[in-house]
Amino acid sequence: MDSFIARDFALASMLAAYPDAEVEATATATFAVLVDHPGVGPIVRFVAEHGWDTLRSTWLEVFEQGKDRVSLYETEYGRMRGMRKGNDLADIAGFYRAFALELDDVDVHEMLDHLAVELEFYAMLLSKQRWLAETGDVEGTEIVEDGRRKFLADHLGSFVPAIVARPKLQECSVYGPLLSWCADLVARECTALGVVPAPLDYFGDGEQEREMRCGSLPVLQ
Repeated sequence: MDSFIARDFALASMLAAYPDAEVEATATATFAVLVDHPGVGPIVRFVAEHGWDTLRSTWLEVFEQGKDRVSLYETEYGRMRGMRKGNDLADIAGFYRAFALELDDVDVHEMLDHLAVELEFYAMLLSKQRWLAETGDVEGTEIVEDGRRKFLADHLGSFVPAIVARPKLQECSVYGPLLSWCADLVARECTALGVVPAPLDYFGDGEQEREMRCGSLPVLQ
């Protein structure tokens, strides 16, 4: 297994998160060689011209502010999402526990369904499978590969394309390319593992409320 794939997912995870001081310190060390990268390059050039504080403001504007914000939380997507949120979070937590990804309130600043956390988890799966293959653990390798396949099918494979489809992200010259690159990474993994995720869309609160009202109407005979 190519170790560069795990590295790419780890890089995508870092840059999808809020660009705090820790991200700034880590990313600055690698930015020099990524200026022409299709997904990361726009961020590198933006920081060089405008600085990290402006990048932080841009991240907040795109992902946290306004009714058209682009949510990075998986459970904000899909029809009837409010009713399914608890089950979806429990399922994601089950994946993390099964493969020993330990999250705590001190070191992790995001919810389980945040894109950055899901990308980090997938990067860990890739690294774990590569190590198991190198040590000759056939059964362990198969278990992790099956976990990758299921996580793509149930979560990441549907979630990332839904983010990329949001108009506000498509209009963003900084984070649009980054998330498009993330979507390409995920799509290649789905193809390699034969996964065809179910489509997932974003529905605003008004749309969901209207759907719930319509769904509650009695059927006339």
